[in-house]
Amino acid sequence: MASVEEDNVLLITTVHPSVNSRITYHKEMEIRSLLDTLGVRVSFHIPFTLKQENPNTYIGPGQAEEAARIASETGCTAVVINAFITPREELNLEKILSLPVMDRENVILSIFMKNAHSKEAMLQIEKAQAEYLRPRLKGKTMNLAQQRGGVRGAKGLGERMIELDRRKLDRRINTIDKELEKIEKIRNVQKKERRGSEVFSFALLGYTNAGKSSIMNALTKADVLVEDKLFATLDTTTRRLRLKNGETVLLSDTVGFIEDLPHRLISAFSSTLREALDSSALVIVQDLESPNSYENFLTTINTIKELGAEDKIKLLVLNKVDKEYDDYNTIRLKNYGIDYVVTSVKENIGLDALLDKLEKITDEKETTIELKTPLDGSAFSKIRKEDAIISTDYKEDALYIKIRVKKAYMAYYRNLNQK
Repeated sequence: MASVEEDNVLLITTVHPSVNSRITYHKEMEIRSLLDTLGVRVSFHIPFTLKQENPNTYIGPGQAEEAARIASETGCTAVVINAFITPREELNLEKILSLPVMDRENVILSIFMKNAHSKEAMLQIEKAQAEYLRPRLKGKTMNLAQQRGGVRGAKGLGERMIELDRRKLDRRINTIDKELEKIEKIRNVQKKERRGSEVFSFALLGYTNAGKSSIMNALTKADVLVEDKLFATLDTTTRRLRLKNGETVLLSDTVGFIEDLPHRLISAFSSTLREALDSSALVIVQDLESPNSYENFLTTINTIKELGAEDKIKLLVLNKVDKEYDDYNTIRLKNYGIDYVVTSVKENIGLDALLDKLEKITDEKETTIELKTPLDGSAFSKIRKEDAIISTDYKEDALYIKIRVKKAYMAYYRNLNQK
C-alpha cells in the first residue's frame, strides 16, 4: 500500500456541479481531518470539477496531466485522492503522476492500522488491508520487476512474483479467518456466562464530531479526551452513570462513524465497537450544526444495520442546538421515528431531559421494588446477586430495602415480600 510523508502531499478532491457547495466543503474538511489524524498536512490542494468518472484515471486525462505538473513544481512526494478508485485507475494515475497514490479507502485503512490496539481489531484490519492490496499487486510488483520475454506461454519474473504474493496473502487471510473464529467462540461463551448478571448499559454512537465525548463528560464527570480528529482513537471508553432513580448504569463512548465507510472495513469497524454493540441500548448522537446532519444520521443508521444491531437503537440525541442549523434537516430527524431529545452541552440544555429518557429506557426491562423485611436484615441473603440495592431504610417496624430488579423476577420478590 502506498504511504504518505508528512507535509508533502498533493490532495485531489472532486467537485460535482449538482452538489451543494456546503456539502462539497464538508467532504474536503473530512478528508483533511483524516489526513490530520495520520499526522499529514496537505501542502497543495486541487479541486477538480468532475461530471463523470473516467474508467481509466477516475479524473480526466488532462486533469491528471495538470496534477502531475503541479506535483512536480511543488515537490510533492505522494498524492491523495478523496475517492474510492479502482486498481486500474490507481495504476494509471501513478504512471502519469510518477508518484504513489492513496485513495480514500487506503487513508482510512492506514488510520485503522495505526490506532487499533485489541487483537481482534488488528486481525480484522490486517485482513481488510490484504483484501485491498490483492488486486493491486500487479501494478506494485511490475514497478520493481518488469515481465521479461521468453518462450511463448512462459511466465516472466514479475508475473511469478505476483502469483507468489497473492498466494501469501490468500494464506494469511485464511489464517486470520481461523483466528477470528476462535475469538468469536470465546466471546460467545463469555456472553453466556454474563447473561442475566449484567448492569444495564448504554452506548453513544454517531457520526464523528457529533459531541459524544462531550455528552459523556457532562453526564459522568469523566475526563474523556475531546479531539477534533477522525478516528483519533478506536477504543471504547466506558464509565458508570448514576441515574435520578438511584440506579447505576454503564455509558460507553465510541469511535465516530464516517460517510462512505468501505464495505470491507465494516467487519473491522465492528471489532472496534464490539463492547458497544453488546450494550443493552444504543443512543445515537447527531450534530445539528452539520450541513449534512440528516445524511450523516442515515450513515450511522445504515452502519448499525450492517453491524446487526438496529434493534437496540432506543434514542436519538439532537446535539449542538445552540448552533445554527438547518430547519428542514432537523424536522426530518425528528420525524424519523426514533424517540429524541434536544441538547447542548455548552449551554447545558436538555441534559436533565436526556437523563430522564435514559431512565425511561431502563424501565422497559427493569423496575424498582421495595421490600419490607425484619429488622435483622435476613432478607439480604435472599436478594439475587444480579440485582442492585439502591437504598436501605431502618424504621421502627421493619427494614425497607429498595432494589432494582429485572421485570422477569418481579413475582419472586412479591412472594418474598408476602412472607
